[in-house]
Amino acid sequence: MRLFIAEKPELGRAIAEGLDGNYKSGEGYIQKGDNIVTWAFGHILELAKPEEYDEKYKLWKLEDLPLPIKEFKYLPKKESKKQLKIICDLIHSDKITSIVNCGDADDEGQILVDEIIQYSKTSKPVFRVLINDLTPKAVKEEIAKIKPNADFKGMSERGFARSQADWIVGINLTRAYTIMARKNGYEGVLSVGRVQTPILALIVNRDKEFENFKSIDYYSLLGDFNINNNTIKARLKTEDKILDENLAKKIKESCENQNAKINLKIENKKEYPPLPYNLLVLQAECAKLFGFSPDKTLEITQNLREKHKAITYNRSDCQYLPETMFEQAPNILNIIKENLNSNDEIQALIASSDLTIKSKAFNDANISAHYGIIPTQNKISSQLTQDELVVYNLIAKRFIIQFFHPREYQTTTISLEVNQRIFIATQNKTTKSGFRSLWQNVDSEEEQENNENDINDLSILKNGDIAKCSLIEIEKKQTKPRPYYTMTTLLKDLNSVAKYVSDERIKKLLMEKDKDKKGESGGIGTPATRSNHIKTLIEREYIEVSKDKKQIIKSTKKGRDLIKLSPKSLITPDMTALWFEQQKMIEISELRREQFLEEITKEVISEIQRIDKNQEFKILDNENKPKIQCPQCNKGFLTKRKGKYGNFWGCSEFKQGCKAIYPDNKGTPNFETKQASNDTTHKCPQCNKGFLQRIKSKNGNSWWWGCSEFKQGCKAMYYDDNGKPKIINV
Repeated sequence: MRLFIAEKPELGRAIAEGLDGNYKSGEGYIQKGDNIVTWAFGHILELAKPEEYDEKYKLWKLEDLPLPIKEFKYLPKKESKKQLKIICDLIHSDKITSIVNCGDADDEGQILVDEIIQYSKTSKPVFRVLINDLTPKAVKEEIAKIKPNADFKGMSERGFARSQADWIVGINLTRAYTIMARKNGYEGVLSVGRVQTPILALIVNRDKEFENFKSIDYYSLLGDFNINNNTIKARLKTEDKILDENLAKKIKESCENQNAKINLKIENKKEYPPLPYNLLVLQAECAKLFGFSPDKTLEITQNLREKHKAITYNRSDCQYLPETMFEQAPNILNIIKENLNSNDEIQALIASSDLTIKSKAFNDANISAHYGIIPTQNKISSQLTQDELVVYNLIAKRFIIQFFHPREYQTTTISLEVNQRIFIATQNKTTKSGFRSLWQNVDSEEEQENNENDINDLSILKNGDIAKCSLIEIEKKQTKPRPYYTMTTLLKDLNSVAKYVSDERIKKLLMEKDKDKKGESGGIGTPATRSNHIKTLIEREYIEVSKDKKQIIKSTKKGRDLIKLSPKSLITPDMTALWFEQQKMIEISELRREQFLEEITKEVISEIQRIDKNQEFKILDNENKPKIQCPQCNKGFLTKRKGKYGNFWGCSEFKQGCKAIYPDNKGTPNFETKQASNDTTHKCPQCNKGFLQRIKSKNGNSWWWGCSEFKQGCKAMYYDDNGKPKIINV
């Protein structure tokens, strides 16, 4: 009997529907004939926290860094322990003879199930199935292509190497940066990461470029050229902007009232329908059209895929489709027609589609582990929310227009030579509308028709014709900076950060990383993780996003300070590029994972030594705030914090063991109150570790008692009884 382990319950149910045999439901699994299907809830194991290796790592101390972790532990997430036990019990069941890894078809999906299999310590044979489409027919087809899981060992090693290296960098440097910052009176945590920090640097650099931009005047010359009682408007062609107004005037004087010889160039071009969506393009489009955050779009598509089985794999980085999908198109269009039967636009698109047209989207050579996001052949049985409906509608339209002819148009370019100066006029004229006849809400790849000229069709002119320059206007303009990022423009930039890299080797590595991914061109992160990184930057208050539909992104002072403190290796994509090179070697067994992690640890040690010696290491956000030295440890500074029962003051060295706590008195620490950490009169009856402390209520009219170990999780609370805790023994 085979045990299929799916990444999520929805995938598990879809696999069960694709298997033959009688259906039997159990707790946390489904039996279907001679097969059992169980599931995780995404990652149900996680890399252990530092204190789960050694209790002493609860305290953040620079001398402990980097944490000496040689063998990484994977521990159950609290909310997933029950399901993990069910899976492990099934794995060890005598009736199970083999196991099938059904994680998503990428590094993350591979290790997500491999973690569970390794945690179980089973020696049973393991196989692998890659599933993009959750419809029963598609699942059946993929199960028929089952392969040994050992074929994916390289992918697994690469995935584990990356996630463990991210842990080493993130945990150690976040602690190091935070410790050093708190020594200078900084409040909060400074989180650092391989992908998160370069994304922040991109935003900071764009902000500074915009704010420091010095606009300069330049001059553009637009000429009127008369021929056959018609006027052609053409602009002066220049290699560089004209910055000198006197030069512009001289050109005007030398060209006006002079004859110009016409040189004509006519090109026939095609504009093809846009490819189906991948996640990044869909997130960018949803941000632009609906103001959705990347995280929200991801969540909506997750529901469309798992809850409704309405779309294929939603985290795809590919925009192309397998050629076999072309044969399934009639069925898919029929399902879309049913699912969106009240949408007149969709009905008109389907009615006008031509299923004999095979767009360039259908190309096996361009398929990666996934393919483009398209509707499935599943009839939606439950009602979609409004947000789900608009996203499904977008995905459906992108698929339907693959069965339309391209727009055909003619580009006429006229060069007018006058007194050794060249003026250019361009006109586009649509000859066949193709998909554009019914699809207008996407950006055209080419310029639309130019109606500035009196002549409706410039192509009627001939080479060698003579026109007269009757007038030249000098237009004074100003250079403009690139605007602040919006959610749409940031997402689009993240798939091509190599263009900002000056080091040719690093740039080449980033490009090579994405060579088999159409639409990715030297990016950082993945379509599925970028939204999480942006969300973290917002939560850490490194960036702010405007509340309007534009979603303009700006860095905060805190974010800029972090980038100022960070070395080049952390704020550029270099680390991602170099890791890629080494992970390729890991995948083909030319480099062991352990060797790779040792090198990463050495780099972390070097960075910790750098910041430890850096006397200038400080967060500028606190420069103008008076620093109150902690009277207990004489090392840290007191910072105001928000607690459950109001504001209080604690020492910046609290992660290093200082437990100084003072009540807040109108924005300053109240030193007259007895220090809670000194009161060891009443042992806490709940945790038996801490001592009960008398605390004034938020309104200042009463007292209550809480445990000194509350930061370690003890939630003991007692009423005050004439200066003593009122403990009721039950």
